[in-house]
Amino acid sequence: MTDAAALVGGLLIAPVVFCAVEFVGYRRGRFGWEFWESPLDAKLDHVGRHNSAWWLMTLPWFPILAVTTAGLAALAFLLADVTGWAAFGVFVLAVAAWLIVLSVQNATTTVAAQRQALTGRTPDWAVAAWQVGYVLERVWIVFANLAAIGYGVAVLHTALLPNWLGWAAIADGLAIPIIVLLTRDGFPELALPAYLTLGVALLMT
Repeated sequence: MTDAAALVGGLLIAPVVFCAVEFVGYRRGRFGWEFWESPLDAKLDHVGRHNSAWWLMTLPWFPILAVTTAGLAALAFLLADVTGWAAFGVFVLAVAAWLIVLSVQNATTTVAAQRQALTGRTPDWAVAAWQVGYVLERVWIVFANLAAIGYGVAVLHTALLPNWLGWAAIADGLAIPIIVLLTRDGFPELALPAYLTLGVALLMT
């Protein structure tokens, strides 16, 4: 294992630590399926009563995006293949979509929860913000997995990793978007499995 491969692998698996923190917020705030499937006014009421857990579930995504983006940029450099750099560009678009959700929708949800608690009414703009967030979350999941296809192709073009990992990334990048689009459901961590797998493989080379 080279030092460069170890560094990239470490960056790509680092999100596991932050996902564990996110899971604490998820559990502490009881943000299970019942929450996500409830009407918006019920969601806002729940967020208002569990606001610290809401942010504990949200804030870890900033370091997750930072280390994953850095790791994928370094991986594209190691692969030295144009497909890898194209995949990185697609991933950056996915990150931009998810940053909008994290920065705007989550903050407006907190404000909307406070407004609803004071007035007893759900602000009209909260409905639009939530709908935009729903769409952009799917953009994040789908585009991140489309980028995984590009990284898989780049792996097939080089000798850095075994070919089966390239095929696995391609299969992952195809399967997850199809499932998400067909079911119209999903969760943001679905953007990460292919990269975690590549990270582990890099640490084992």
